Amino acid sequence: MRYARQRVATRDGVEHRLVVSGNGGATWWDVRRGIVELELARGATPAGALRLAAALAPGSLSAALAGGGRFEDVVSEVVGAEPDAAEVSADGFANAIDPASYRDFMVFEEHFSFGYRWQGKPVPEVMYELPVSYAGDPLSFIGPGDEIPWPAYTERLDYELELGIVIGKQGTDLTPETALDHVLGLTILNDVSARDIQGREMTGGLGPSKGKHFACVTGPVVVSLDELPPSMAMRASVNGEVLCDARSDEMVWSIAEIVAWASQGENLAPGALLGSGTCNGGSTIELGRTLGPGDEIVLEIEQLGTLRNTLGTPARSAWNPRTRSRNSDGTSGEHHFLT
Repeated sequence: MRYARQRVATRDGVEHRLVVSGNGGATWWDVRRGIVELELARGATPAGALRLAAALAPGSLSAALAGGGRFEDVVSEVVGAEPDAAEVSADGFANAIDPASYRDFMVFEEHFSFGYRWQGKPVPEVMYELPVSYAGDPLSFIGPGDEIPWPAYTERLDYELELGIVIGKQGTDLTPETALDHVLGLTILNDVSARDIQGREMTGGLGPSKGKHFACVTGPVVVSLDELPPSMAMRASVNGEVLCDARSDEMVWSIAEIVAWASQGENLAPGALLGSGTCNGGSTIELGRTLGPGDEIVLEIEQLGTLRNTLGTPARSAWNPRTRSRNSDGTSGEHHFLT
């Protein structure tokens, strides 16, 4: 099964509709419209059918998945019925998932090894002891064709070609043997990075925030695991030049292990998004390249499609922190409260 969120123009502005395909993307159906057609055939009034359809198929994929197995049931019913009135074109796709939560891992060995070599440090043992991640901002997501914002505090933007793992069913304390039962599917993920500020803030010993939280991209579709091969080609291009050609089976930790570890001691909610981390060679920092405003970034993963975005123009600076003075013993010479 394939899932997407489609932008639809209405009198009140653009809204999102969940669309699905059960034949490899050859035909797409609007889930809400399909439910309306099915309920009308069962004798529902138009108003009643619309209310039920809006509840079962909201514009948010995360909200729909929170309804449990009922959403999957109606999706299967709509795809099986193939209602003509619900068929839509395969365009206008937005970010595939509006995640309930987001965290990103580092499991491609060549990529994370480069990061430590770049800093002149050995690869820490923890990278081989457990899947390491940072918590991202679920409100930062944009979709195919959207311009990637360029914050004023960075001079070096970078893309990161990753697999996005979409959780379809909640779970806690899962094992690798049960974890994949909780995965709705995979999507292309671009975990956009501001490399210069990321490098500075991480010297403080915490995960990135301003270096990451301004933009992430997913799309165009989420594809269920049963439609995917055991290994997928992953390719990144900038302005038509191929800069990365990797494969999905080059991970130290598997998708099942990532999901299982993420669920330990906490509830992994429907609609949660887990990133694989950058694939080997999947960012410009490994190549010594830089990006500029207007550059077109094209990320491709076999069976998951193509994700295309352009970098925006750097924003005008609004405010930057002032470096605090320090005493001879290294402590701060300044203390403040509200202002």
